[in-house]
Amino acid sequence: MTVSRKKYILILAAAAAAFALFLLLALVMSRGAGSDSVSAGEHPLRISEYMSNNTAYPNADGILCDWVEIENTSDRDFNVSGYRLTDDITQARYAFPIGTVIPAHGYVVVYCTPEKTGGMYAPFSLKKQGGETLLLMNSANTVLDETETLRGRRNCSIIRLPNGNFTVSVTPSPGFANTAEGHAAFLEASGQGSSSLRISEVMSAAKLYTAPNGTSCDWIEVENASGQSADISGMHLSDKEGELRYTFPEGTVLTPGGFAVVWCSGDGTEGPEFAAFRLGRLGESVILSDVQGSALDRVQLPYLADDTAYARQSGEWVVTANPTPGFENSQACYTAWVASKGLGDLHVEISELCPRNSGGLRDADGEAHDWIELHNAGFAPVSLDGWYLSDSPDKLARWRIQGVTLEPGEYLVIFASGKDRREGELHTDFSISAGETVTLMTSVGTVADRVECPLVEPDHAWVRDAQGVWTEVALPTPGR
Repeated sequence: MTVSRKKYILILAAAAAAFALFLLLALVMSRGAGSDSVSAGEHPLRISEYMSNNTAYPNADGILCDWVEIENTSDRDFNVSGYRLTDDITQARYAFPIGTVIPAHGYVVVYCTPEKTGGMYAPFSLKKQGGETLLLMNSANTVLDETETLRGRRNCSIIRLPNGNFTVSVTPSPGFANTAEGHAAFLEASGQGSSSLRISEVMSAAKLYTAPNGTSCDWIEVENASGQSADISGMHLSDKEGELRYTFPEGTVLTPGGFAVVWCSGDGTEGPEFAAFRLGRLGESVILSDVQGSALDRVQLPYLADDTAYARQSGEWVVTANPTPGFENSQACYTAWVASKGLGDLHVEISELCPRNSGGLRDADGEAHDWIELHNAGFAPVSLDGWYLSDSPDKLARWRIQGVTLEPGEYLVIFASGKDRREGELHTDFSISAGETVTLMTSVGTVADRVECPLVEPDHAWVRDAQGVWTEVALPTPGR
């Protein structure tokens, strides 16, 4: 190679390096003061929503990827041809195609994946852990908007609030307003949520609620919101995109306004009412698909505490402590559901407490312990199997009663000793003290009775009289 040719190559390399440095400086300077930047709120274009952990919402091409939504807050259409979007201050990684126009008060969505380029695809993805800077710039590298990304929860988007701050949302709405209505409009526009068959209630952390086989199960409720019967044979439920994990059996028909409940066992149990998978309590997607596997409806679950459900009420999703599997999601139907379990009109009560028993009633071991007395004040036998006693308002399902039926007028004494015995002579796994509240809860989570335990004299009892008034007595009457 001649010397002149080497010099020519060196000159070209130096020129390329100088040009790259110029671009870097332009991008850096565009974030500073002067005409190369725009103060927050001054420009009508802004980053309004993004998703960095998407496993449930494919785009029109069927691709699951990250995305960034840009909003035009002005009253006129805005041509963004040549405008840039990037997650790297050192390079403008994506430019909007020629002819891209965001309508007045409208949106455009850029899909972020290194696996596809051109059109509305940017050649980068977003970091799930957050901490990177998204920049929106015009064709002259003037920064119009920027935000530092937040950690992305699975299938949740990060939305811009009216005050300009960003927060996590369980109802993504790419291309639509960041509202529940926008989420519904997005689902309908993408061919989901427009069917009269829809997911209406989900429980992902069941402790109290049992399936027909008596096991504790999560569950998914599907509703027929139409005025005609619907044959859902061959349709599917799943908690994973692209997998049809449960199929409704042949002959499954929902009446107008009817419901189907599928119990998610997680232990491999399968059958007409059972899916073999269990739901994750930290939040995941639940998908209802037609016979061909196309999504009809989906819902992204938030974190749910034990025995709470995510229910569709008046068109919006809410967390509720009054689940109604197989019934309409309302307070009246919760009462009806409780009654359907045989727990609607019961009169089992806490009738006596002895929180400082030292020399009175003794257990089979000859030891004196605190005790709790229950009484069936009704006119029918009541099975207490699956009911709970607790001394903690934060854990009502603390100590489970099993295999016990109280006849009308019958009393039952349970020692509050901490020995945790559930057969023969019953002992809770806790003791009781002054100031604590003792709660009796039914097998479906309704509170049958509760009473605060006061400070009483040693070997005295706290007793409910025939009028329901509590008094301290010197002579306890356990079992009568």
